[in-house]
Amino acid sequence: MTFNIDSNIAILLVTWLVVQVLKPTKVANHLLPLIAVVVGALVAVGLSFYTHDTKLVQDVVLGVWAGFASTGLNETATKSITSIIDGFANGFGKAEDKKAE
Repeated sequence: MTFNIDSNIAILLVTWLVVQVLKPTKVANHLLPLIAVVVGALVAVGLSFYTHDTKLVQDVVLGVWAGFASTGLNETATKSITSIIDGFANGFGKAEDKKAE
């Protein structure tokens, strides 16, 4: 049985949660993407054994992808939310209105 979209989302969420739990600890921030990749691969392998999937290499690649995706998802969401909040704080378009004058 191969992984479906539910499995992909589960691997992504578990990997993201593990990284979020590790963030406040003394683990160096530059190691978190590597940890996410390893955790994603391990979760995928565990799920592969649980579901008796025979495509282990494909599952490991999926886990590595989930690790990268969880890191990118977090960075994208954090930067997007921060820029939206900054936009509200500074007023959208005020800097552009001043340039036009």
